[in-house]
Amino acid sequence: MPRSFELIGLDGANPLGFLAAIGTLVTLSEARVGEPKLGWKLDRRWVPVLEAVPAADEDELARVVANSLRGAPIAPQAEARRAEAEREMEKAKKAVKDKQQEIKRRGLRGAERSEAIERELHPLEREWEQKRQAWLHALREAVPRPELALGKRIDCTPDEYRAHAAALASQGQPKTRGPLDLLAAFGSDARYEASSDAIEPTPFCFITGSGHQFFLETARELVARVATDGVSRVLFGPWDYRDEGLSMRWDPIEDRRYALMDRDPTSSDNKPRTMWMANLLAYRALALFPSALSGRRLETAGWTRDERRFTAFTWPLWDHPLGLDGVRSLLQLRDLIQERPNPAILRARGIVAVYRAQRIEVGKGAQRKVNFSPARRVL
Repeated sequence: MPRSFELIGLDGANPLGFLAAIGTLVTLSEARVGEPKLGWKLDRRWVPVLEAVPAADEDELARVVANSLRGAPIAPQAEARRAEAEREMEKAKKAVKDKQQEIKRRGLRGAERSEAIERELHPLEREWEQKRQAWLHALREAVPRPELALGKRIDCTPDEYRAHAAALASQGQPKTRGPLDLLAAFGSDARYEASSDAIEPTPFCFITGSGHQFFLETARELVARVATDGVSRVLFGPWDYRDEGLSMRWDPIEDRRYALMDRDPTSSDNKPRTMWMANLLAYRALALFPSALSGRRLETAGWTRDERRFTAFTWPLWDHPLGLDGVRSLLQLRDLIQERPNPAILRARGIVAVYRAQRIEVGKGAQRKVNFSPARRVL
């Protein structure tokens, strides 16, 4: 008998809590578990309410969600091949970087420099590309979900992105909709960064190498840590923040600048902690936030931007339970991202509150960190 569940561990005014609620709906829908619907109720804070879920109790719901999050099993030998291929690729990449520095130190100019690059550097670059392709091939055999085969991060070329999407689409199975929707969220093959020939990533991509963490690799490692207990702790709380590392950095509490803390944020007794399964559920929510080209700029559902960068994420809360397609339509309303959303227009669509969090960038280069600010209510 389908029943309703209040996910009291999640807070709709926290961007991570909101995304985790959406990810729960996406996960249950992709697993074809009944016809789940999601709404919100105000009870000291905004609590998501799942309706029409065929689970007997909270423990069974957590098991169902965990089973769907696990993805396909990975053979140990496949993971070993991936790790070895990655080591070989990194060695080839280092050889290219070392050779570039060596040529620069020699102070060559004109024809001499061009000849050195052609004779010494280009062969190493070709070897690196060969090793990279071998690693991507091994990675495809060692990922629990197909969209994770893009690599450690969203840095594929437009051609690679297109080929990956075409391969998924050609399978023609309903279960491939989720990975395809995530690919559509990651970016667009029509928009790439000229400096790297890689597609411009979604503004949700907060981790790009700082602390040796990467967006897709973190998602893959989170899948490997799926546990029913972890899902239950997230959905039915309170959050205990006992999980170390492996964060997508979508919780404002992870803004750990010196000025905001009473201790050194890099000390051994003050390591960042998070909720693993909240981050993984939030990752799955990205399937409802597609990216597409608008003019010459990448636009992503729910986000505002200026000429240079994405600046803020805005999301709605609604009181009438909606299925996946209804939620998808609400999240993509352009009225949401206006500086001052029109209350009459949004309330006519069942939206009872709107929250907005700024995208904060601190530091440069390898020390660059991206976080959400605490959200403020704009409706």
